[in-house]
Amino acid sequence: MRRAVLLYNPTSGRRGHRTYYIESIAAALRAQNIDVHILPTEAPGTAGRPVAEACVDGAEIVFACGGDGTVHEALQGMIWQTRTALGVIPLGTANALARHLQLSLDPVRAALQQLNREPQTIPVGQITYQTPQGERSRYFIVMAGAGPDGALVYKMLTVGKQRLGRLSYYLRAARLFSRTRFGPFPVQVAQQDCTEPTQLEAVSAMAVRVGDLGGLFSPLVRGASLEHPHLRLTLAAPPANVSLPAWFALSWSRLHRWNPHVRTLEVESFTCGSGNANPVQVQADGEWLGHTPMTVRLIPNALRLLMPR
Repeated sequence: MRRAVLLYNPTSGRRGHRTYYIESIAAALRAQNIDVHILPTEAPGTAGRPVAEACVDGAEIVFACGGDGTVHEALQGMIWQTRTALGVIPLGTANALARHLQLSLDPVRAALQQLNREPQTIPVGQITYQTPQGERSRYFIVMAGAGPDGALVYKMLTVGKQRLGRLSYYLRAARLFSRTRFGPFPVQVAQQDCTEPTQLEAVSAMAVRVGDLGGLFSPLVRGASLEHPHLRLTLAAPPANVSLPAWFALSWSRLHRWNPHVRTLEVESFTCGSGNANPVQVQADGEWLGHTPMTVRLIPNALRLLMPR
């Protein structure tokens, strides 16, 4: 009998609403003769160990039931697990990874949809960053960045993304970007076939692994792929009060190729320094992590993921 784990955050969103979906998914999988174990998360950053233990115990699939943050939590315990594949059940706000994987936004249908998929082994991003306790490292699958995106996720810590409607979330983002002065910071980029790293300056650095971030941010970064062996890095040059509005305006008007303030590079790795202004906030997969200095690179052949053929 196949074995599957449903990882979910019991404190995210409305508790009864989330529990109903988890029980419905479990019932649908059991009807397919699958042994299902429900695994609630306990606290942010703690899911990696129980997920890794479930993989060692013989779970064939670990379904991350939530948004990209829940996927991020599951990912920490699944690197180099050769017998277990990661599945995604969209129960979050943006669900960027689920959309990239062409999954139904109906949770039960998405679960059943993935039972017929073959796992593919893909690279996974690794981000190293600073915290008050010292240097830390995490894996990511959707995106990682420093600058305005990190500041927005940091701001949302006091509110909670799940408690906001999408419109309210966008309004808070617009208020933050219009009132905050984002200072420049140094970026060191290692590109293929370049013997020496390239030194640049930016007010935003984003490495995205999916083709579409969804919603208001949908056109900002496109064309990335989970299978790609390099990082797709987008940099917005200073000053921020020019490059950030131009980034949004020209992307939505499909004129991004003629934007002199934003450049996209295929890189092996990159490092963001601290800059001279306020601490530069860092995020990965929509989760706030800490601040720069930050280094991002790809780990090849790191994860088995249920993907469309």
